[in-house]
Amino acid sequence: MSNFYRPRLFRLLPLAFLFMFVNPCASQDNSEVLTFQRGFEGLEMISKYLGLETIDKADFAVAPEKETVLVVLGSVHQVDGVDLFLNKGGAVLVASDQSSGRDATLDYGVRFFGGPVNTRSEADGYLSNRDCPIVSQFNGHPSLQGVSAIASNRPGTMKAGNLTVIARYPELSGYSGPVSFAAAGETSNGGLIIALADQSVFTNNMITAEANALFAYQALRWLKDSDRKYIHFIVDGNYKSFERIEDIELPPVQLSPDEIRDILKQLPAEKLLAFGNQLAANVEDKDLINKFIREQMDGISDYAYNRGMIWLLFLGVCISLVLAFLWQKKLLRRTASIAVMERHFKSKKLLKFQAVRDRQWAANLLLDSFCRQAQGRGYRDWPSFPEGLSVRPGVNSKQIFGEMGQASNDFKTKPASYWTKRRLLRLETAVSSWREIIVTSRGEP
Repeated sequence: MSNFYRPRLFRLLPLAFLFMFVNPCASQDNSEVLTFQRGFEGLEMISKYLGLETIDKADFAVAPEKETVLVVLGSVHQVDGVDLFLNKGGAVLVASDQSSGRDATLDYGVRFFGGPVNTRSEADGYLSNRDCPIVSQFNGHPSLQGVSAIASNRPGTMKAGNLTVIARYPELSGYSGPVSFAAAGETSNGGLIIALADQSVFTNNMITAEANALFAYQALRWLKDSDRKYIHFIVDGNYKSFERIEDIELPPVQLSPDEIRDILKQLPAEKLLAFGNQLAANVEDKDLINKFIREQMDGISDYAYNRGMIWLLFLGVCISLVLAFLWQKKLLRRTASIAVMERHFKSKKLLKFQAVRDRQWAANLLLDSFCRQAQGRGYRDWPSFPEGLSVRPGVNSKQIFGEMGQASNDFKTKPASYWTKRRLLRLETAVSSWREIIVTSRGEP
């Protein structure tokens, strides 16, 4: 047996572009209208994708069992040779919602029962149909890895016998305990089998519902194992030949936006490119864009109304252009005004700074002129001011010494902005007073 692994979901994407809408969960009558929908071409499409070659009854009779997968769908009471084929190492997928017509379909005790199956709640039914249960109780089989739910279509029930139950129905009306939906097992000779109580999950109208396609893909891949090359289909007791399956169109895969994003995230660069190319090719082949345009144009009936709408749209564009032009001019004027204002404030600030520096320089000139008159040397030539000045001892000498020392200290330590007009006038008055004291102390006129 080979190791099982989870398939990459992008392998199912090519199938999505073959799909179109049909009504799901249809009645299982034998009318001609539903014959195409109830076909199994989609299942064979998946088998071909897995590399299995479909063979007819004659080739199946001589094909090695260990290289062949047998698919039995629908009626099973007329199928002969299933037990022998399985015991020789063959792989079997058997699905039926009909009574088997004998005590057991297989030697392993598998038995199918017909009759209605209804869920207790509409929430457990596909599209709220109670006779179409959604199966979501699984038992960890490789064919169910990553499968969130399987949508059935008026299925039956089954007895698993010696097989292991891998899927069960939700709570059903008229049943007190869990009811088996699918079972699987292996024989001692390498045979593999998956049995389920509803063949309709593989029909064209249901295979894309919920995770049915993923289950079909993984079930066939598990049965294929590593050595099997051929597949043989028996539908309602007869060999079924599928012709031109590439022309079959199936319903769209029902994926949520989050699931689609998750699938695209898993695509490597080359697969993503192939995905985009295939999508573009399908759009072009199906002429979807032209069909969409034609549908939209066909819906236009009032010529005058649409002509008026075109003129209204044209008028709206012209008005928008005029408003944009006026707004642009207003914006330019506003920009020019801001620039002029910035230059004005910058010039005003510069003038204010120059006035402050001028007042500081005036204070320096006042102190300098006094020092030159008092001792014949400039203010900055004195190492110590005003200790170097010689005046006669007395009250006036102490007064001038204190005032001159304070003024000198303010000039040396205060910033330029300290010298306001008021302080400059005060210094000028003080300097005049000092001059009078000096002159009087020296006896000069």
